[in-house]
Amino acid sequence: MALTIYGSPRSRTIRVLWMAAELGLEYEHVPLEAADPALKSPAFLKLNPAGAVPTIVDDGFALAESTALNLYLAKTYGCGGLYPPTAHAEAGVWRWSLWAQAHLEPWLQRDASTAELRAQAGESMAQLALASLQVLDAALTGREWLVGDDFTVADLNVAGVLSPSRTAELDLEPFGAVQRWRSACYQRPAALAARQGLTAARRS
Repeated sequence: MALTIYGSPRSRTIRVLWMAAELGLEYEHVPLEAADPALKSPAFLKLNPAGAVPTIVDDGFALAESTALNLYLAKTYGCGGLYPPTAHAEAGVWRWSLWAQAHLEPWLQRDASTAELRAQAGESMAQLALASLQVLDAALTGREWLVGDDFTVADLNVAGVLSPSRTAELDLEPFGAVQRWRSACYQRPAALAARQGLTAARRS
């Protein structure tokens, strides 16, 4: 396997680095920042026409978008573990991964490019985030993980959206099930290893 992961851990690339750590994958990491001119070079645009990170190349196969990347890596290298073996469980993984992108992440983004939109939206974005957290809390009440009895790529993808920096200004106190689950996700050795890399990147 020859896997290359492009992107700074200060971006959504941290989710892919977390996934690679969960799977025990060997890879080359090219920590390009979001504003790096290399992302707009002809060579990189052949890998990802959007000129953005995260992007991976796996044995010549190029792919972008963090959720797609994690689903691909989990299915390719972790089937039966992080990626469930049955069609129904697989559908559950898709469901929660897509739900996080459509119904949670839009209200939690802290990207510089959305700063003006966030300012215009005011408290409405926080209220929409809390409404989505109610849905997640109800789903996690009485169960440890989102799909089946074990941690899967669904948990990683949703927890990745609920990063500590994004939730710092949210009141999670009413969502006990979310708090318990999120803590369990971020206490995993692979998550801790990925965040150590993030801390190092912030210091550099």
